[in-house]
Amino acid sequence: VCMAVFLSEAARDLGGKMVGIWFPISAFVAMSMEHSVANMFLLPAGILAGAPVSAAKMVAKNWIPVAIGNAIAGVVCVAASYSYAFGSLGRR
Repeated sequence: VCMAVFLSEAARDLGGKMVGIWFPISAFVAMSMEHSVANMFLLPAGILAGAPVSAAKMVAKNWIPVAIGNAIAGVVCVAASYSYAFGSLGRR
């Protein structure tokens, strides 16, 4: 998802922005990954709709692991790919 934001900002026209966000988000969804911000809406909405999940279970078993995974992937994948493309990793 972070890569979609970066690609959108790198594109100069609307078509490039649309293509830039389409592929990373499609890959994210196709791999059945979870996004912490999306879960912060969907899980409480499920609880309000009557799902048998407690708030403590929601935080401990979903929000914390997903947020940690999103942070690691965002830092490693996005930062490394941009450093390789534009920074010191690509100058070797």
